[in-house]
Order: sequence, then C-alpha cells, then structure tokens
Amino acid sequence: MSTQVERPEVLLLSSNRRRRYSEDILTALALPRGAIIRFRYEARYVAPPLQQKVANGSVLGVQTLIGFIADEDSPTDAFLLPVRLAKVVSAECAADIFRFRLRVTEHVDLDEYSLNRDEIRASSRRTIDKIMEGNNGTYYPALLRFPPFPIGTGSDEAQLWIGVARRLALHPTFASAYFMRVDPPVHLKSATTFTFDPEGRLVLGDMQPARLPVSFHTEHYAETPKISLTCDTDGRFLRVSSDASHDVASRYDSTEFWLQPDASSFDSLTHVTVRLGPDEPGTTPVADVGLPVVVKHSRVRLFSRVAISALGACLVATPAILGPDSSLPLRVLLAVLGAAALSTATIVMGRPRD
Repeated sequence: MSTQVERPEVLLLSSNRRRRYSEDILTALALPRGAIIRFRYEARYVAPPLQQKVANGSVLGVQTLIGFIADEDSPTDAFLLPVRLAKVVSAECAADIFRFRLRVTEHVDLDEYSLNRDEIRASSRRTIDKIMEGNNGTYYPALLRFPPFPIGTGSDEAQLWIGVARRLALHPTFASAYFMRVDPPVHLKSATTFTFDPEGRLVLGDMQPARLPVSFHTEHYAETPKISLTCDTDGRFLRVSSDASHDVASRYDSTEFWLQPDASSFDSLTHVTVRLGPDEPGTTPVADVGLPVVVKHSRVRLFSRVAISALGACLVATPAILGPDSSLPLRVLLAVLGAAALSTATIVMGRPRD
C-alpha cells in the first residue's frame, strides 16, 4: 500500500545528453538505502534560489527528488520521470561547479504514472512547462520551484524499484538497458544487516563475512551483446569468496555475492563495485554501483593476539626464573610452548590473510 511522501524541496534532474548522466540514473535506482550518490552541475544549470540555499547551508538534510529528463525542449517527445528520494548530506560550490552529496532513501511509488509512453510524454510536457513558468521561463535541472509530483512510498522496495525501471525502459535511452538493485549486505550466518556510516561508507568487521544480494531486470533480453554481472574488490582487505561474475541469460533474476573482509592489524578503507552491462563498451548505459567499505580490525582478535603474546613471553621467561635446579625437561617444554605462542601471535595472527 502506497503512502503519501513528504513533499521534496529540491529537484535534481539528470538527462541523456551524455552516457554518464544516464548511468547516474541507473546508479541512483540501484544503490542500497543509506548509500551516497554525487551530482554535479555547472552554476548556470542551478536555479538562483537553490544557489542561495547552498550558500547559506540551509539545503543540508533537505528532502530531494532525483529524476530523469530528456528532450525538455520538444513539444512532443519531452520525458520526465521521478526515480529516487534522497537527503542532502553536503552541498558546495567550487569555482562554477555545484556539488551535491545525497544519501538515497526510499524508492518512489509511480502507480499513478501510466505505462504508456505517449501519456508519460504528454504529462512530462505539462510538468516541464510549469517548472519553467515557476522559474521565470528558464529551465534548470537543479531547482527549488517545481510542481508536486504524484508519487508515494511503500514497504515493498522490490515492487517500487521495478515500477520505476519499467517506466524508464519506455524511453529509448533505457530500452535495452539492464536495471540493477543492490540490497544492504547481510551477515553470512545471521540476519544482521550491515549499515552505512554518516559518510556513506559500509562498515564491516574483519570477522564478519557478508552476502550482498543483487537483483536485475530488463524489458528486452537478447543473446547479444553478452551481458555480465560482476563484483570487484581490492582482493586484500576485502575479497569475493563466491563467484565474482555471472553471465546474464534472462530478463530478470537475483543472486548474491559473498564478501570476506580482513583488516589485518588495522582498520582499512576499501571498496566493492558491482557492475551490470555489456562486456564490450557501447552506447547502452551500464549500471555501476561502487560502495566505499571500512573494514574494522577485530578488537577480539587484537586482544587475543596481545594475550597470547604475553603468555608466550611469560613461558619463555619462566625457565630462567626457575633456575638451573628445576627439571630440564620442564624448562625445555615451557620454552617450546612459549616460542609456539609467540610465533602464533606474531606470524599467524599478525599477517594479512590471502
């Protein structure tokens, strides 16, 4: 059941003028809740009221709607569709570039939007006209003044996601594209869900293997070009302990990647990247989700290493404390046990695992 959404204060639109812009839409749709996405605009594309809101810092934490737009000047082919809700984490202007960092939240419910391309185009034309009317006849892709969109939210994230994907696929830009949804990672042996920190980084412990669920959908499956779903990490602090690549041979399916973290003797910053698209470069936009990951060194492992080291040192020193009058076999045994404990703490527990 759909519920009314708090009206967004900011509208950020990405177009199909460059492939990267289209891929930003696929990324916004694919990211797990709590992850960070970045949008950049030249100053001339940011409406003056939004520029002022960025300058005084009042844009932080504001509800934002991310949308896709194409052919905004066309009387018949204009296409505007809401994609994802987000909150502004930071916003700044460097030289003449405005940079927004957004934490994605709910997927939007587009049940009130038609699945007919012509009807969406007609509605889009009316909405774009109202946007321009509210901004002194000028079109801005980043703005504050825009008419309300007939959107809501709901509890079934998968259903909301595919509803947006099917409507995006009505536009030629995404007609042959694959849409991806990456769910928050879950502990491999329990139902614990890992979360993102305030900086949008996924936090894992080096003794907490995780599974990363991934789903995909396309409206038009074809044998060629070959489509692959891949998961990539640095291979040292975070590695994929399952198959890292899947050949996609259906319109929709789901799978999961297993992630094995290892922070060695210190906390580590690494990444995991999930990519869905053709193996060969082309014009079709590719869904590409990159998540920064902090692998925290296990405090239990650290304390265990310290304790075993201390025990080993004590055992090694004990023969000298006992003196030559004590049993020789006992002194040898204690020294051997101490050396073994020190070796375990230093070599086994202290080295990075492959």
